[in-house]
Amino acid sequence: MARMAQRERISIGPDKEMELLEFDYDSSPVLELDEFLGSDSHNISLKYASIEESLGQFWNKLETDCSVDCCGIQAFGLWPDEIAKATQELDKANLLKQLETLKNQVLNSSEQIISYHRFNQNFAKISFLELLDHLIKEVKK
Repeated sequence: MARMAQRERISIGPDKEMELLEFDYDSSPVLELDEFLGSDSHNISLKYASIEESLGQFWNKLETDCSVDCCGIQAFGLWPDEIAKATQELDKANLLKQLETLKNQVLNSSEQIISYHRFNQNFAKISFLELLDHLIKEVKK
């Protein structure tokens, strides 16, 4: 019998939620994205991170609602005002380039489950792409 992920919603605005689609753990290949998404927040060297690590800094600044170890993607503040605040001191052009590169890597992959240690979460490919689209749209503002 296939194991299905439990359906979950994440808040991305005052009256806006994104539903994370279910996927089959047993029959779907998994794309591991750790090497594409920046450093883990527990890495103290991020305090001194260069412009090259905009994405790692972005995740750290968004992890405000809880600890990712406890709450997974729910630990991240994904509302437009939280994203705007997180990007204030970052190189937005570099961050957008990193997010768009990531999106292209996912789009070019045949895997249907996306796994990323930094979020402590697995996603259906479609849900992960929807999340990236939301982030890219808000960073561009």
